Amino acid sequence: MAEQVQAILERMVAPLRDLRDRGIFSEDEIRSIVERRRQSEYLLQKRAALKADFLRYIEQEILLERLRKLRKQKVMQEYGEKMRKGRGDDDEGDTIKNQDSKTHAYQTSGPGDAHIVSNIHFLYQRLLKKFHYPLDVILNYADFAKEHKSFHVMSRVYAEGLQHHPREEGLWIQAASFEFFGYVAQDDEKNESTKVVGSSIQNARVLMQRGLRINGKTSQELWLQYFALELHYVMKLQGRKEILEMGASIDRNNALQDNTEESNDDAMTKISDTILLPCRIIYKNAIESIPNSVIFRLRFVEYCRMFPHTVELERYVIDSIERDFGDSVEAWVARISFVEEKMKTRGKKRTLGDEGESGIETVGFLVMSSNTTSHEEPVAKRARMNMEDAALKLLNQALDAVPSSKMYLECARYLQIRIQRLINSQVGRGVDEEQPEDISYLMCENETTYLAVKRHANLLKGLYARAEKNGVYSTDLTLDQVDFLVSSNEIDNADKLLGHVIANRDQKARLYIRWAKLSRQMEEKSLVPSQSPTLILRKGLDATPIFHRNSYLLIATELMKQLMTQERSPKVTNDLKSIFQKLLLTSQSLPMRPSVIRGENEVNSNLPETFLAYLTYTIPRKKCSVADNEAVRSIYNDVIFNSNNGKLCLGKTDQETSAMKSFFDACLHFENVVAAVDPCCNKRESKKKKKQRLSRLYRAAINYFASGTGDAFLRNLVDNYLRHFDKVKYCF
Repeated sequence: MAEQVQAILERMVAPLRDLRDRGIFSEDEIRSIVERRRQSEYLLQKRAALKADFLRYIEQEILLERLRKLRKQKVMQEYGEKMRKGRGDDDEGDTIKNQDSKTHAYQTSGPGDAHIVSNIHFLYQRLLKKFHYPLDVILNYADFAKEHKSFHVMSRVYAEGLQHHPREEGLWIQAASFEFFGYVAQDDEKNESTKVVGSSIQNARVLMQRGLRINGKTSQELWLQYFALELHYVMKLQGRKEILEMGASIDRNNALQDNTEESNDDAMTKISDTILLPCRIIYKNAIESIPNSVIFRLRFVEYCRMFPHTVELERYVIDSIERDFGDSVEAWVARISFVEEKMKTRGKKRTLGDEGESGIETVGFLVMSSNTTSHEEPVAKRARMNMEDAALKLLNQALDAVPSSKMYLECARYLQIRIQRLINSQVGRGVDEEQPEDISYLMCENETTYLAVKRHANLLKGLYARAEKNGVYSTDLTLDQVDFLVSSNEIDNADKLLGHVIANRDQKARLYIRWAKLSRQMEEKSLVPSQSPTLILRKGLDATPIFHRNSYLLIATELMKQLMTQERSPKVTNDLKSIFQKLLLTSQSLPMRPSVIRGENEVNSNLPETFLAYLTYTIPRKKCSVADNEAVRSIYNDVIFNSNNGKLCLGKTDQETSAMKSFFDACLHFENVVAAVDPCCNKRESKKKKKQRLSRLYRAAINYFASGTGDAFLRNLVDNYLRHFDKVKYCF
């Protein structure tokens, strides 16, 4: 071992001497570097060497390389100042110039400059061979090689990594991305001889195709990235062509200025029709490998919309979705979205065409405009919009083809998005204040924004009525209709709708909770609801079977919160105790992380938050009595010591963990500050019992949070409770 370490250190003598002679490191610093490297090398030469030792050694060398760069800059600045001073005195300057001309090249560069980077490469290679090419080390090594422009090493790293990890699709994508995009020199690297490294579409294609041969049947991401790679290459070719033929392109645009919009669209798409053929082939092969995924095909649509002049390609993808997934809701949604994007693009082109194209110049896939587009004549733009709404027509076709609750819900949300866009434009809340969103394609000829909103609202009402007529129902659709009625200031109709649905069709927990919240809103607005929130939740609790535990708990927690907002009375107190005991009993057999309620898309009840609210409600606001002590202690004893809620933190959500921490803190604060002194005990006995209660609570809190996943937050909580527990043990 010692001979191997000594041999490695002896190879470092010449570079380190060079760094010392050039003034970058001092004699003591060189000695310290050698000693640190000797210790690290002994750790690496052990039979059971650790991966962490390699990584620590590499990190130290990276920091040393950064220091070397800074020191070299300092040395070069001092040398430059010395040369400038030498030019001031002719005789002395000639002497300094003759002396420094021989050593100038030696001072600016030497074998020590590349020594540290070479040592890091050596360490990475030893690490890869020692631990059989772990993926995280391969990625870190590739990043290091790219940062220090070791591109040949970088290519070798990717090749070796793919040999050992052929199933890692991210590694194939990263390697192909490097081969295509390469490395472009920055502005501060003008002296470098090579400005671009890589940029080989052939190598990138080879890597992607090899990756697809191995993972093509399972990897959607590889197909999508290969598709995006070809689109990048198409845009690169098109931009290069338009830059070279800029003059001819401008003349052609002036000659075609008077043509119609359709002819302009055809001319635009014809440019890319042939060149996009590889993308079509990739898409065709992709859907043959993965034929049954609508979401997979929709992602191709998203990628098309990231690039200009891909309308025909996007239409090709949409047509395949329509052909193969005629009864799929996602497919119809994609088709409607495609048609609306088309309408929106046409509206923008029409607006730009009327304002003139003299200030617009297209270079590649970028559009540069010297004139800003005016948005001060919305009436003129609306007058130009005289066309049938193809998106709404397709929406009706979707409802006829797939009359399901999911389809009605998606169409309703689509109309709501349209209404929101119109409202935002009317009140001046567009996405971009400097360039408001163009919503002219949503309006008919001579139609104001208010009338357009009203028309879309009537369409939405007709859609809900159509669903009711056809017997199409779902809980989500009903809640969506309720939200629409509330936003339209028809809160009475929303109240009647929920009452009718619960009485005749559905009794799910979400409907009762939404009805109770709606009833509470009506009371706040001085309106008269059909039923009070408390009565609604009581009916929901009675109608929900107790074996539907999640639903039962959700309604019970809402009922407890509602009762705690009412005036205190013996009846309310007894009801709260009864519901609290039901919550404890029902939550005993819940799994650690309950699923959502039997297919319903709703969140679970946060029991610790409800327990905390009930504990806070029970603690008196004024002076505490002995009876109050027993009531509060009964609550936290049942929660912490007599149920599963205070046993394990494992499986709890962040909200539940935070609420449980607040519950423990409230219990500790009560015993420390609020709790009344028992008159039957003397002072010494009272202190002893107080210490016992606090110690018991601290032990429970420590055990609870120590049973978690062990992250930093939980560890800090445990340490904090331990410190306070030590104070309690010795302060009484």
